[in-house]
Amino acid sequence: MQDWARQSNIPAMRWKRVTLFVTTIFAVALSSLHAETASDPDRLAKLEQAVAQLQERNTVLEKEVSALKKHASTVVEPAEGPAKTKRFYDGKTYVEKEVPVEKAAADKWKLSAPITELELFGDARIRYETRKGEILSDDTFQRNRERYRLRLGLRGILADDWLFGVRLETNTNARSTNVTFGDDNGGGSGPFAKNNDGIFVGQAYLGYKGFKDITLTGGKMQNPLITTVMVWDPDISPEGLAEQWKHTFVFGNAAASKTSSFSKDGLALPPEKKKPDNSSLRIDVFVNLAQFVYDDANPENSLGRRATTTANGGNQLIPNSDAFLLAWQAGAKFTFPKTLYAQIAPTFYNYTGNGDTFNVHFQGGDPKLSNAASLAQNQTGINSLLVFDMPGEIGWKLGDLPMRLFADFAVNLDGDDRAAAAGHPNKGDQRYAYQIGAGIGQLKKKGDWQLNIFWQRQDQYALDPNLVDTEFWDSKVNLRGVGVTLAYMLSDAVWIQLLYGYAERADDSLGTGGFGDIAINPVENFQLFQADLNLKF
Repeated sequence: MQDWARQSNIPAMRWKRVTLFVTTIFAVALSSLHAETASDPDRLAKLEQAVAQLQERNTVLEKEVSALKKHASTVVEPAEGPAKTKRFYDGKTYVEKEVPVEKAAADKWKLSAPITELELFGDARIRYETRKGEILSDDTFQRNRERYRLRLGLRGILADDWLFGVRLETNTNARSTNVTFGDDNGGGSGPFAKNNDGIFVGQAYLGYKGFKDITLTGGKMQNPLITTVMVWDPDISPEGLAEQWKHTFVFGNAAASKTSSFSKDGLALPPEKKKPDNSSLRIDVFVNLAQFVYDDANPENSLGRRATTTANGGNQLIPNSDAFLLAWQAGAKFTFPKTLYAQIAPTFYNYTGNGDTFNVHFQGGDPKLSNAASLAQNQTGINSLLVFDMPGEIGWKLGDLPMRLFADFAVNLDGDDRAAAAGHPNKGDQRYAYQIGAGIGQLKKKGDWQLNIFWQRQDQYALDPNLVDTEFWDSKVNLRGVGVTLAYMLSDAVWIQLLYGYAERADDSLGTGGFGDIAINPVENFQLFQADLNLKF
């Protein structure tokens, strides 16, 4: 090890020996010159002075070389794993050491060869909630809950234009990933039991983007449609197939022109696509189609005679065909100069088949009955639903403050038949749903805030009660009211949100169809307050 340390100083020692040798030759030459030019006293005196200085410098160099021979450098054990050589100076000499190679962020995950990109994402939330429903006698049903949720997922890009995604989440409910603290005690488990704290598959899908402007997806996926909470609960991850097409048109002086450039050596570089500036008009045209498996009738053919039901009046066979929800959406987003945009996404929904779970006709409760009898009526039937939905949005900036107006309109074109099947043939006009609201601000980074306020009405026979949002209004229809949310970003990844909602029965002669956390039908009025602490990553 001492030999290795001495070898690390060889370049410095050789350099000083060469310097000493050159200096000696130069001194000899000067001595000869002195003998030949003795007739020039002044010049000889200067040369003699220079020789004396060089001899003094040689003496110093000889001492340094001697000291270097005695100096032993510290030996560092080679680094484990990938390493690189790095030179350090300790004040006397340069020492080369092996140091580990720092891993880049992409190198910290070991991925299989087909995966070209992989993203870890998720969110967590702690919530305090109180929701209260009131009946005609002013009696109330109230629930105060402390809750949490956790969602953790992976999404990635595979070779040859394939993609995939998986997300795990708490709770088995399609419209909620919340878990309530303390609601799974008992049964000998004691406090802080884990009966309800399971992890379930919330999304699992595979997609393909090998065709221009087209994305094909199959599995349990994020909703591919543009929707609002009036029609769809955002927690629902539908199952089936989806086909999406989107193409962008740009008009104006900066209309996606391609510019050529050259490298420093004059070689032409590939043309770069110029990004549109604020003086151009951009139009994103899109088509979203979906075929969702709503209910799988199993078995399609059982042994013996098919079962029957009298729930729809009379004796009828229970359907043995699967139920599908089909969605047909086409729309466009217009981005005008100076940060103004507008979007519209008209959509048709229709159902094929009846399945074996949702084939009984929807009734939705009756105020003439007791609460228990009203709840016992069918609340989930999907008969006579042919829904046209038109969500839209306009956004702009007031200075640096984002602002937007949003609205949604829906009508069930089979509302007359749905009302008649529910026993209210004169209520076919209860087929509409409306929403209109405004938003200020946007949540992107620390210090951002956002305020949303809207008014909404959902008639009894307008929408599918199995899809409407569970927050507004407790998964029920035939309600109208307002909702307000206020949020603030504590950091780039953490924010708080307050939510308040109030609704009342829209048509007093009908029930409030749908199942929710408030076991009342009809609900005379409903109130909801939530305080959330959210984390995303």
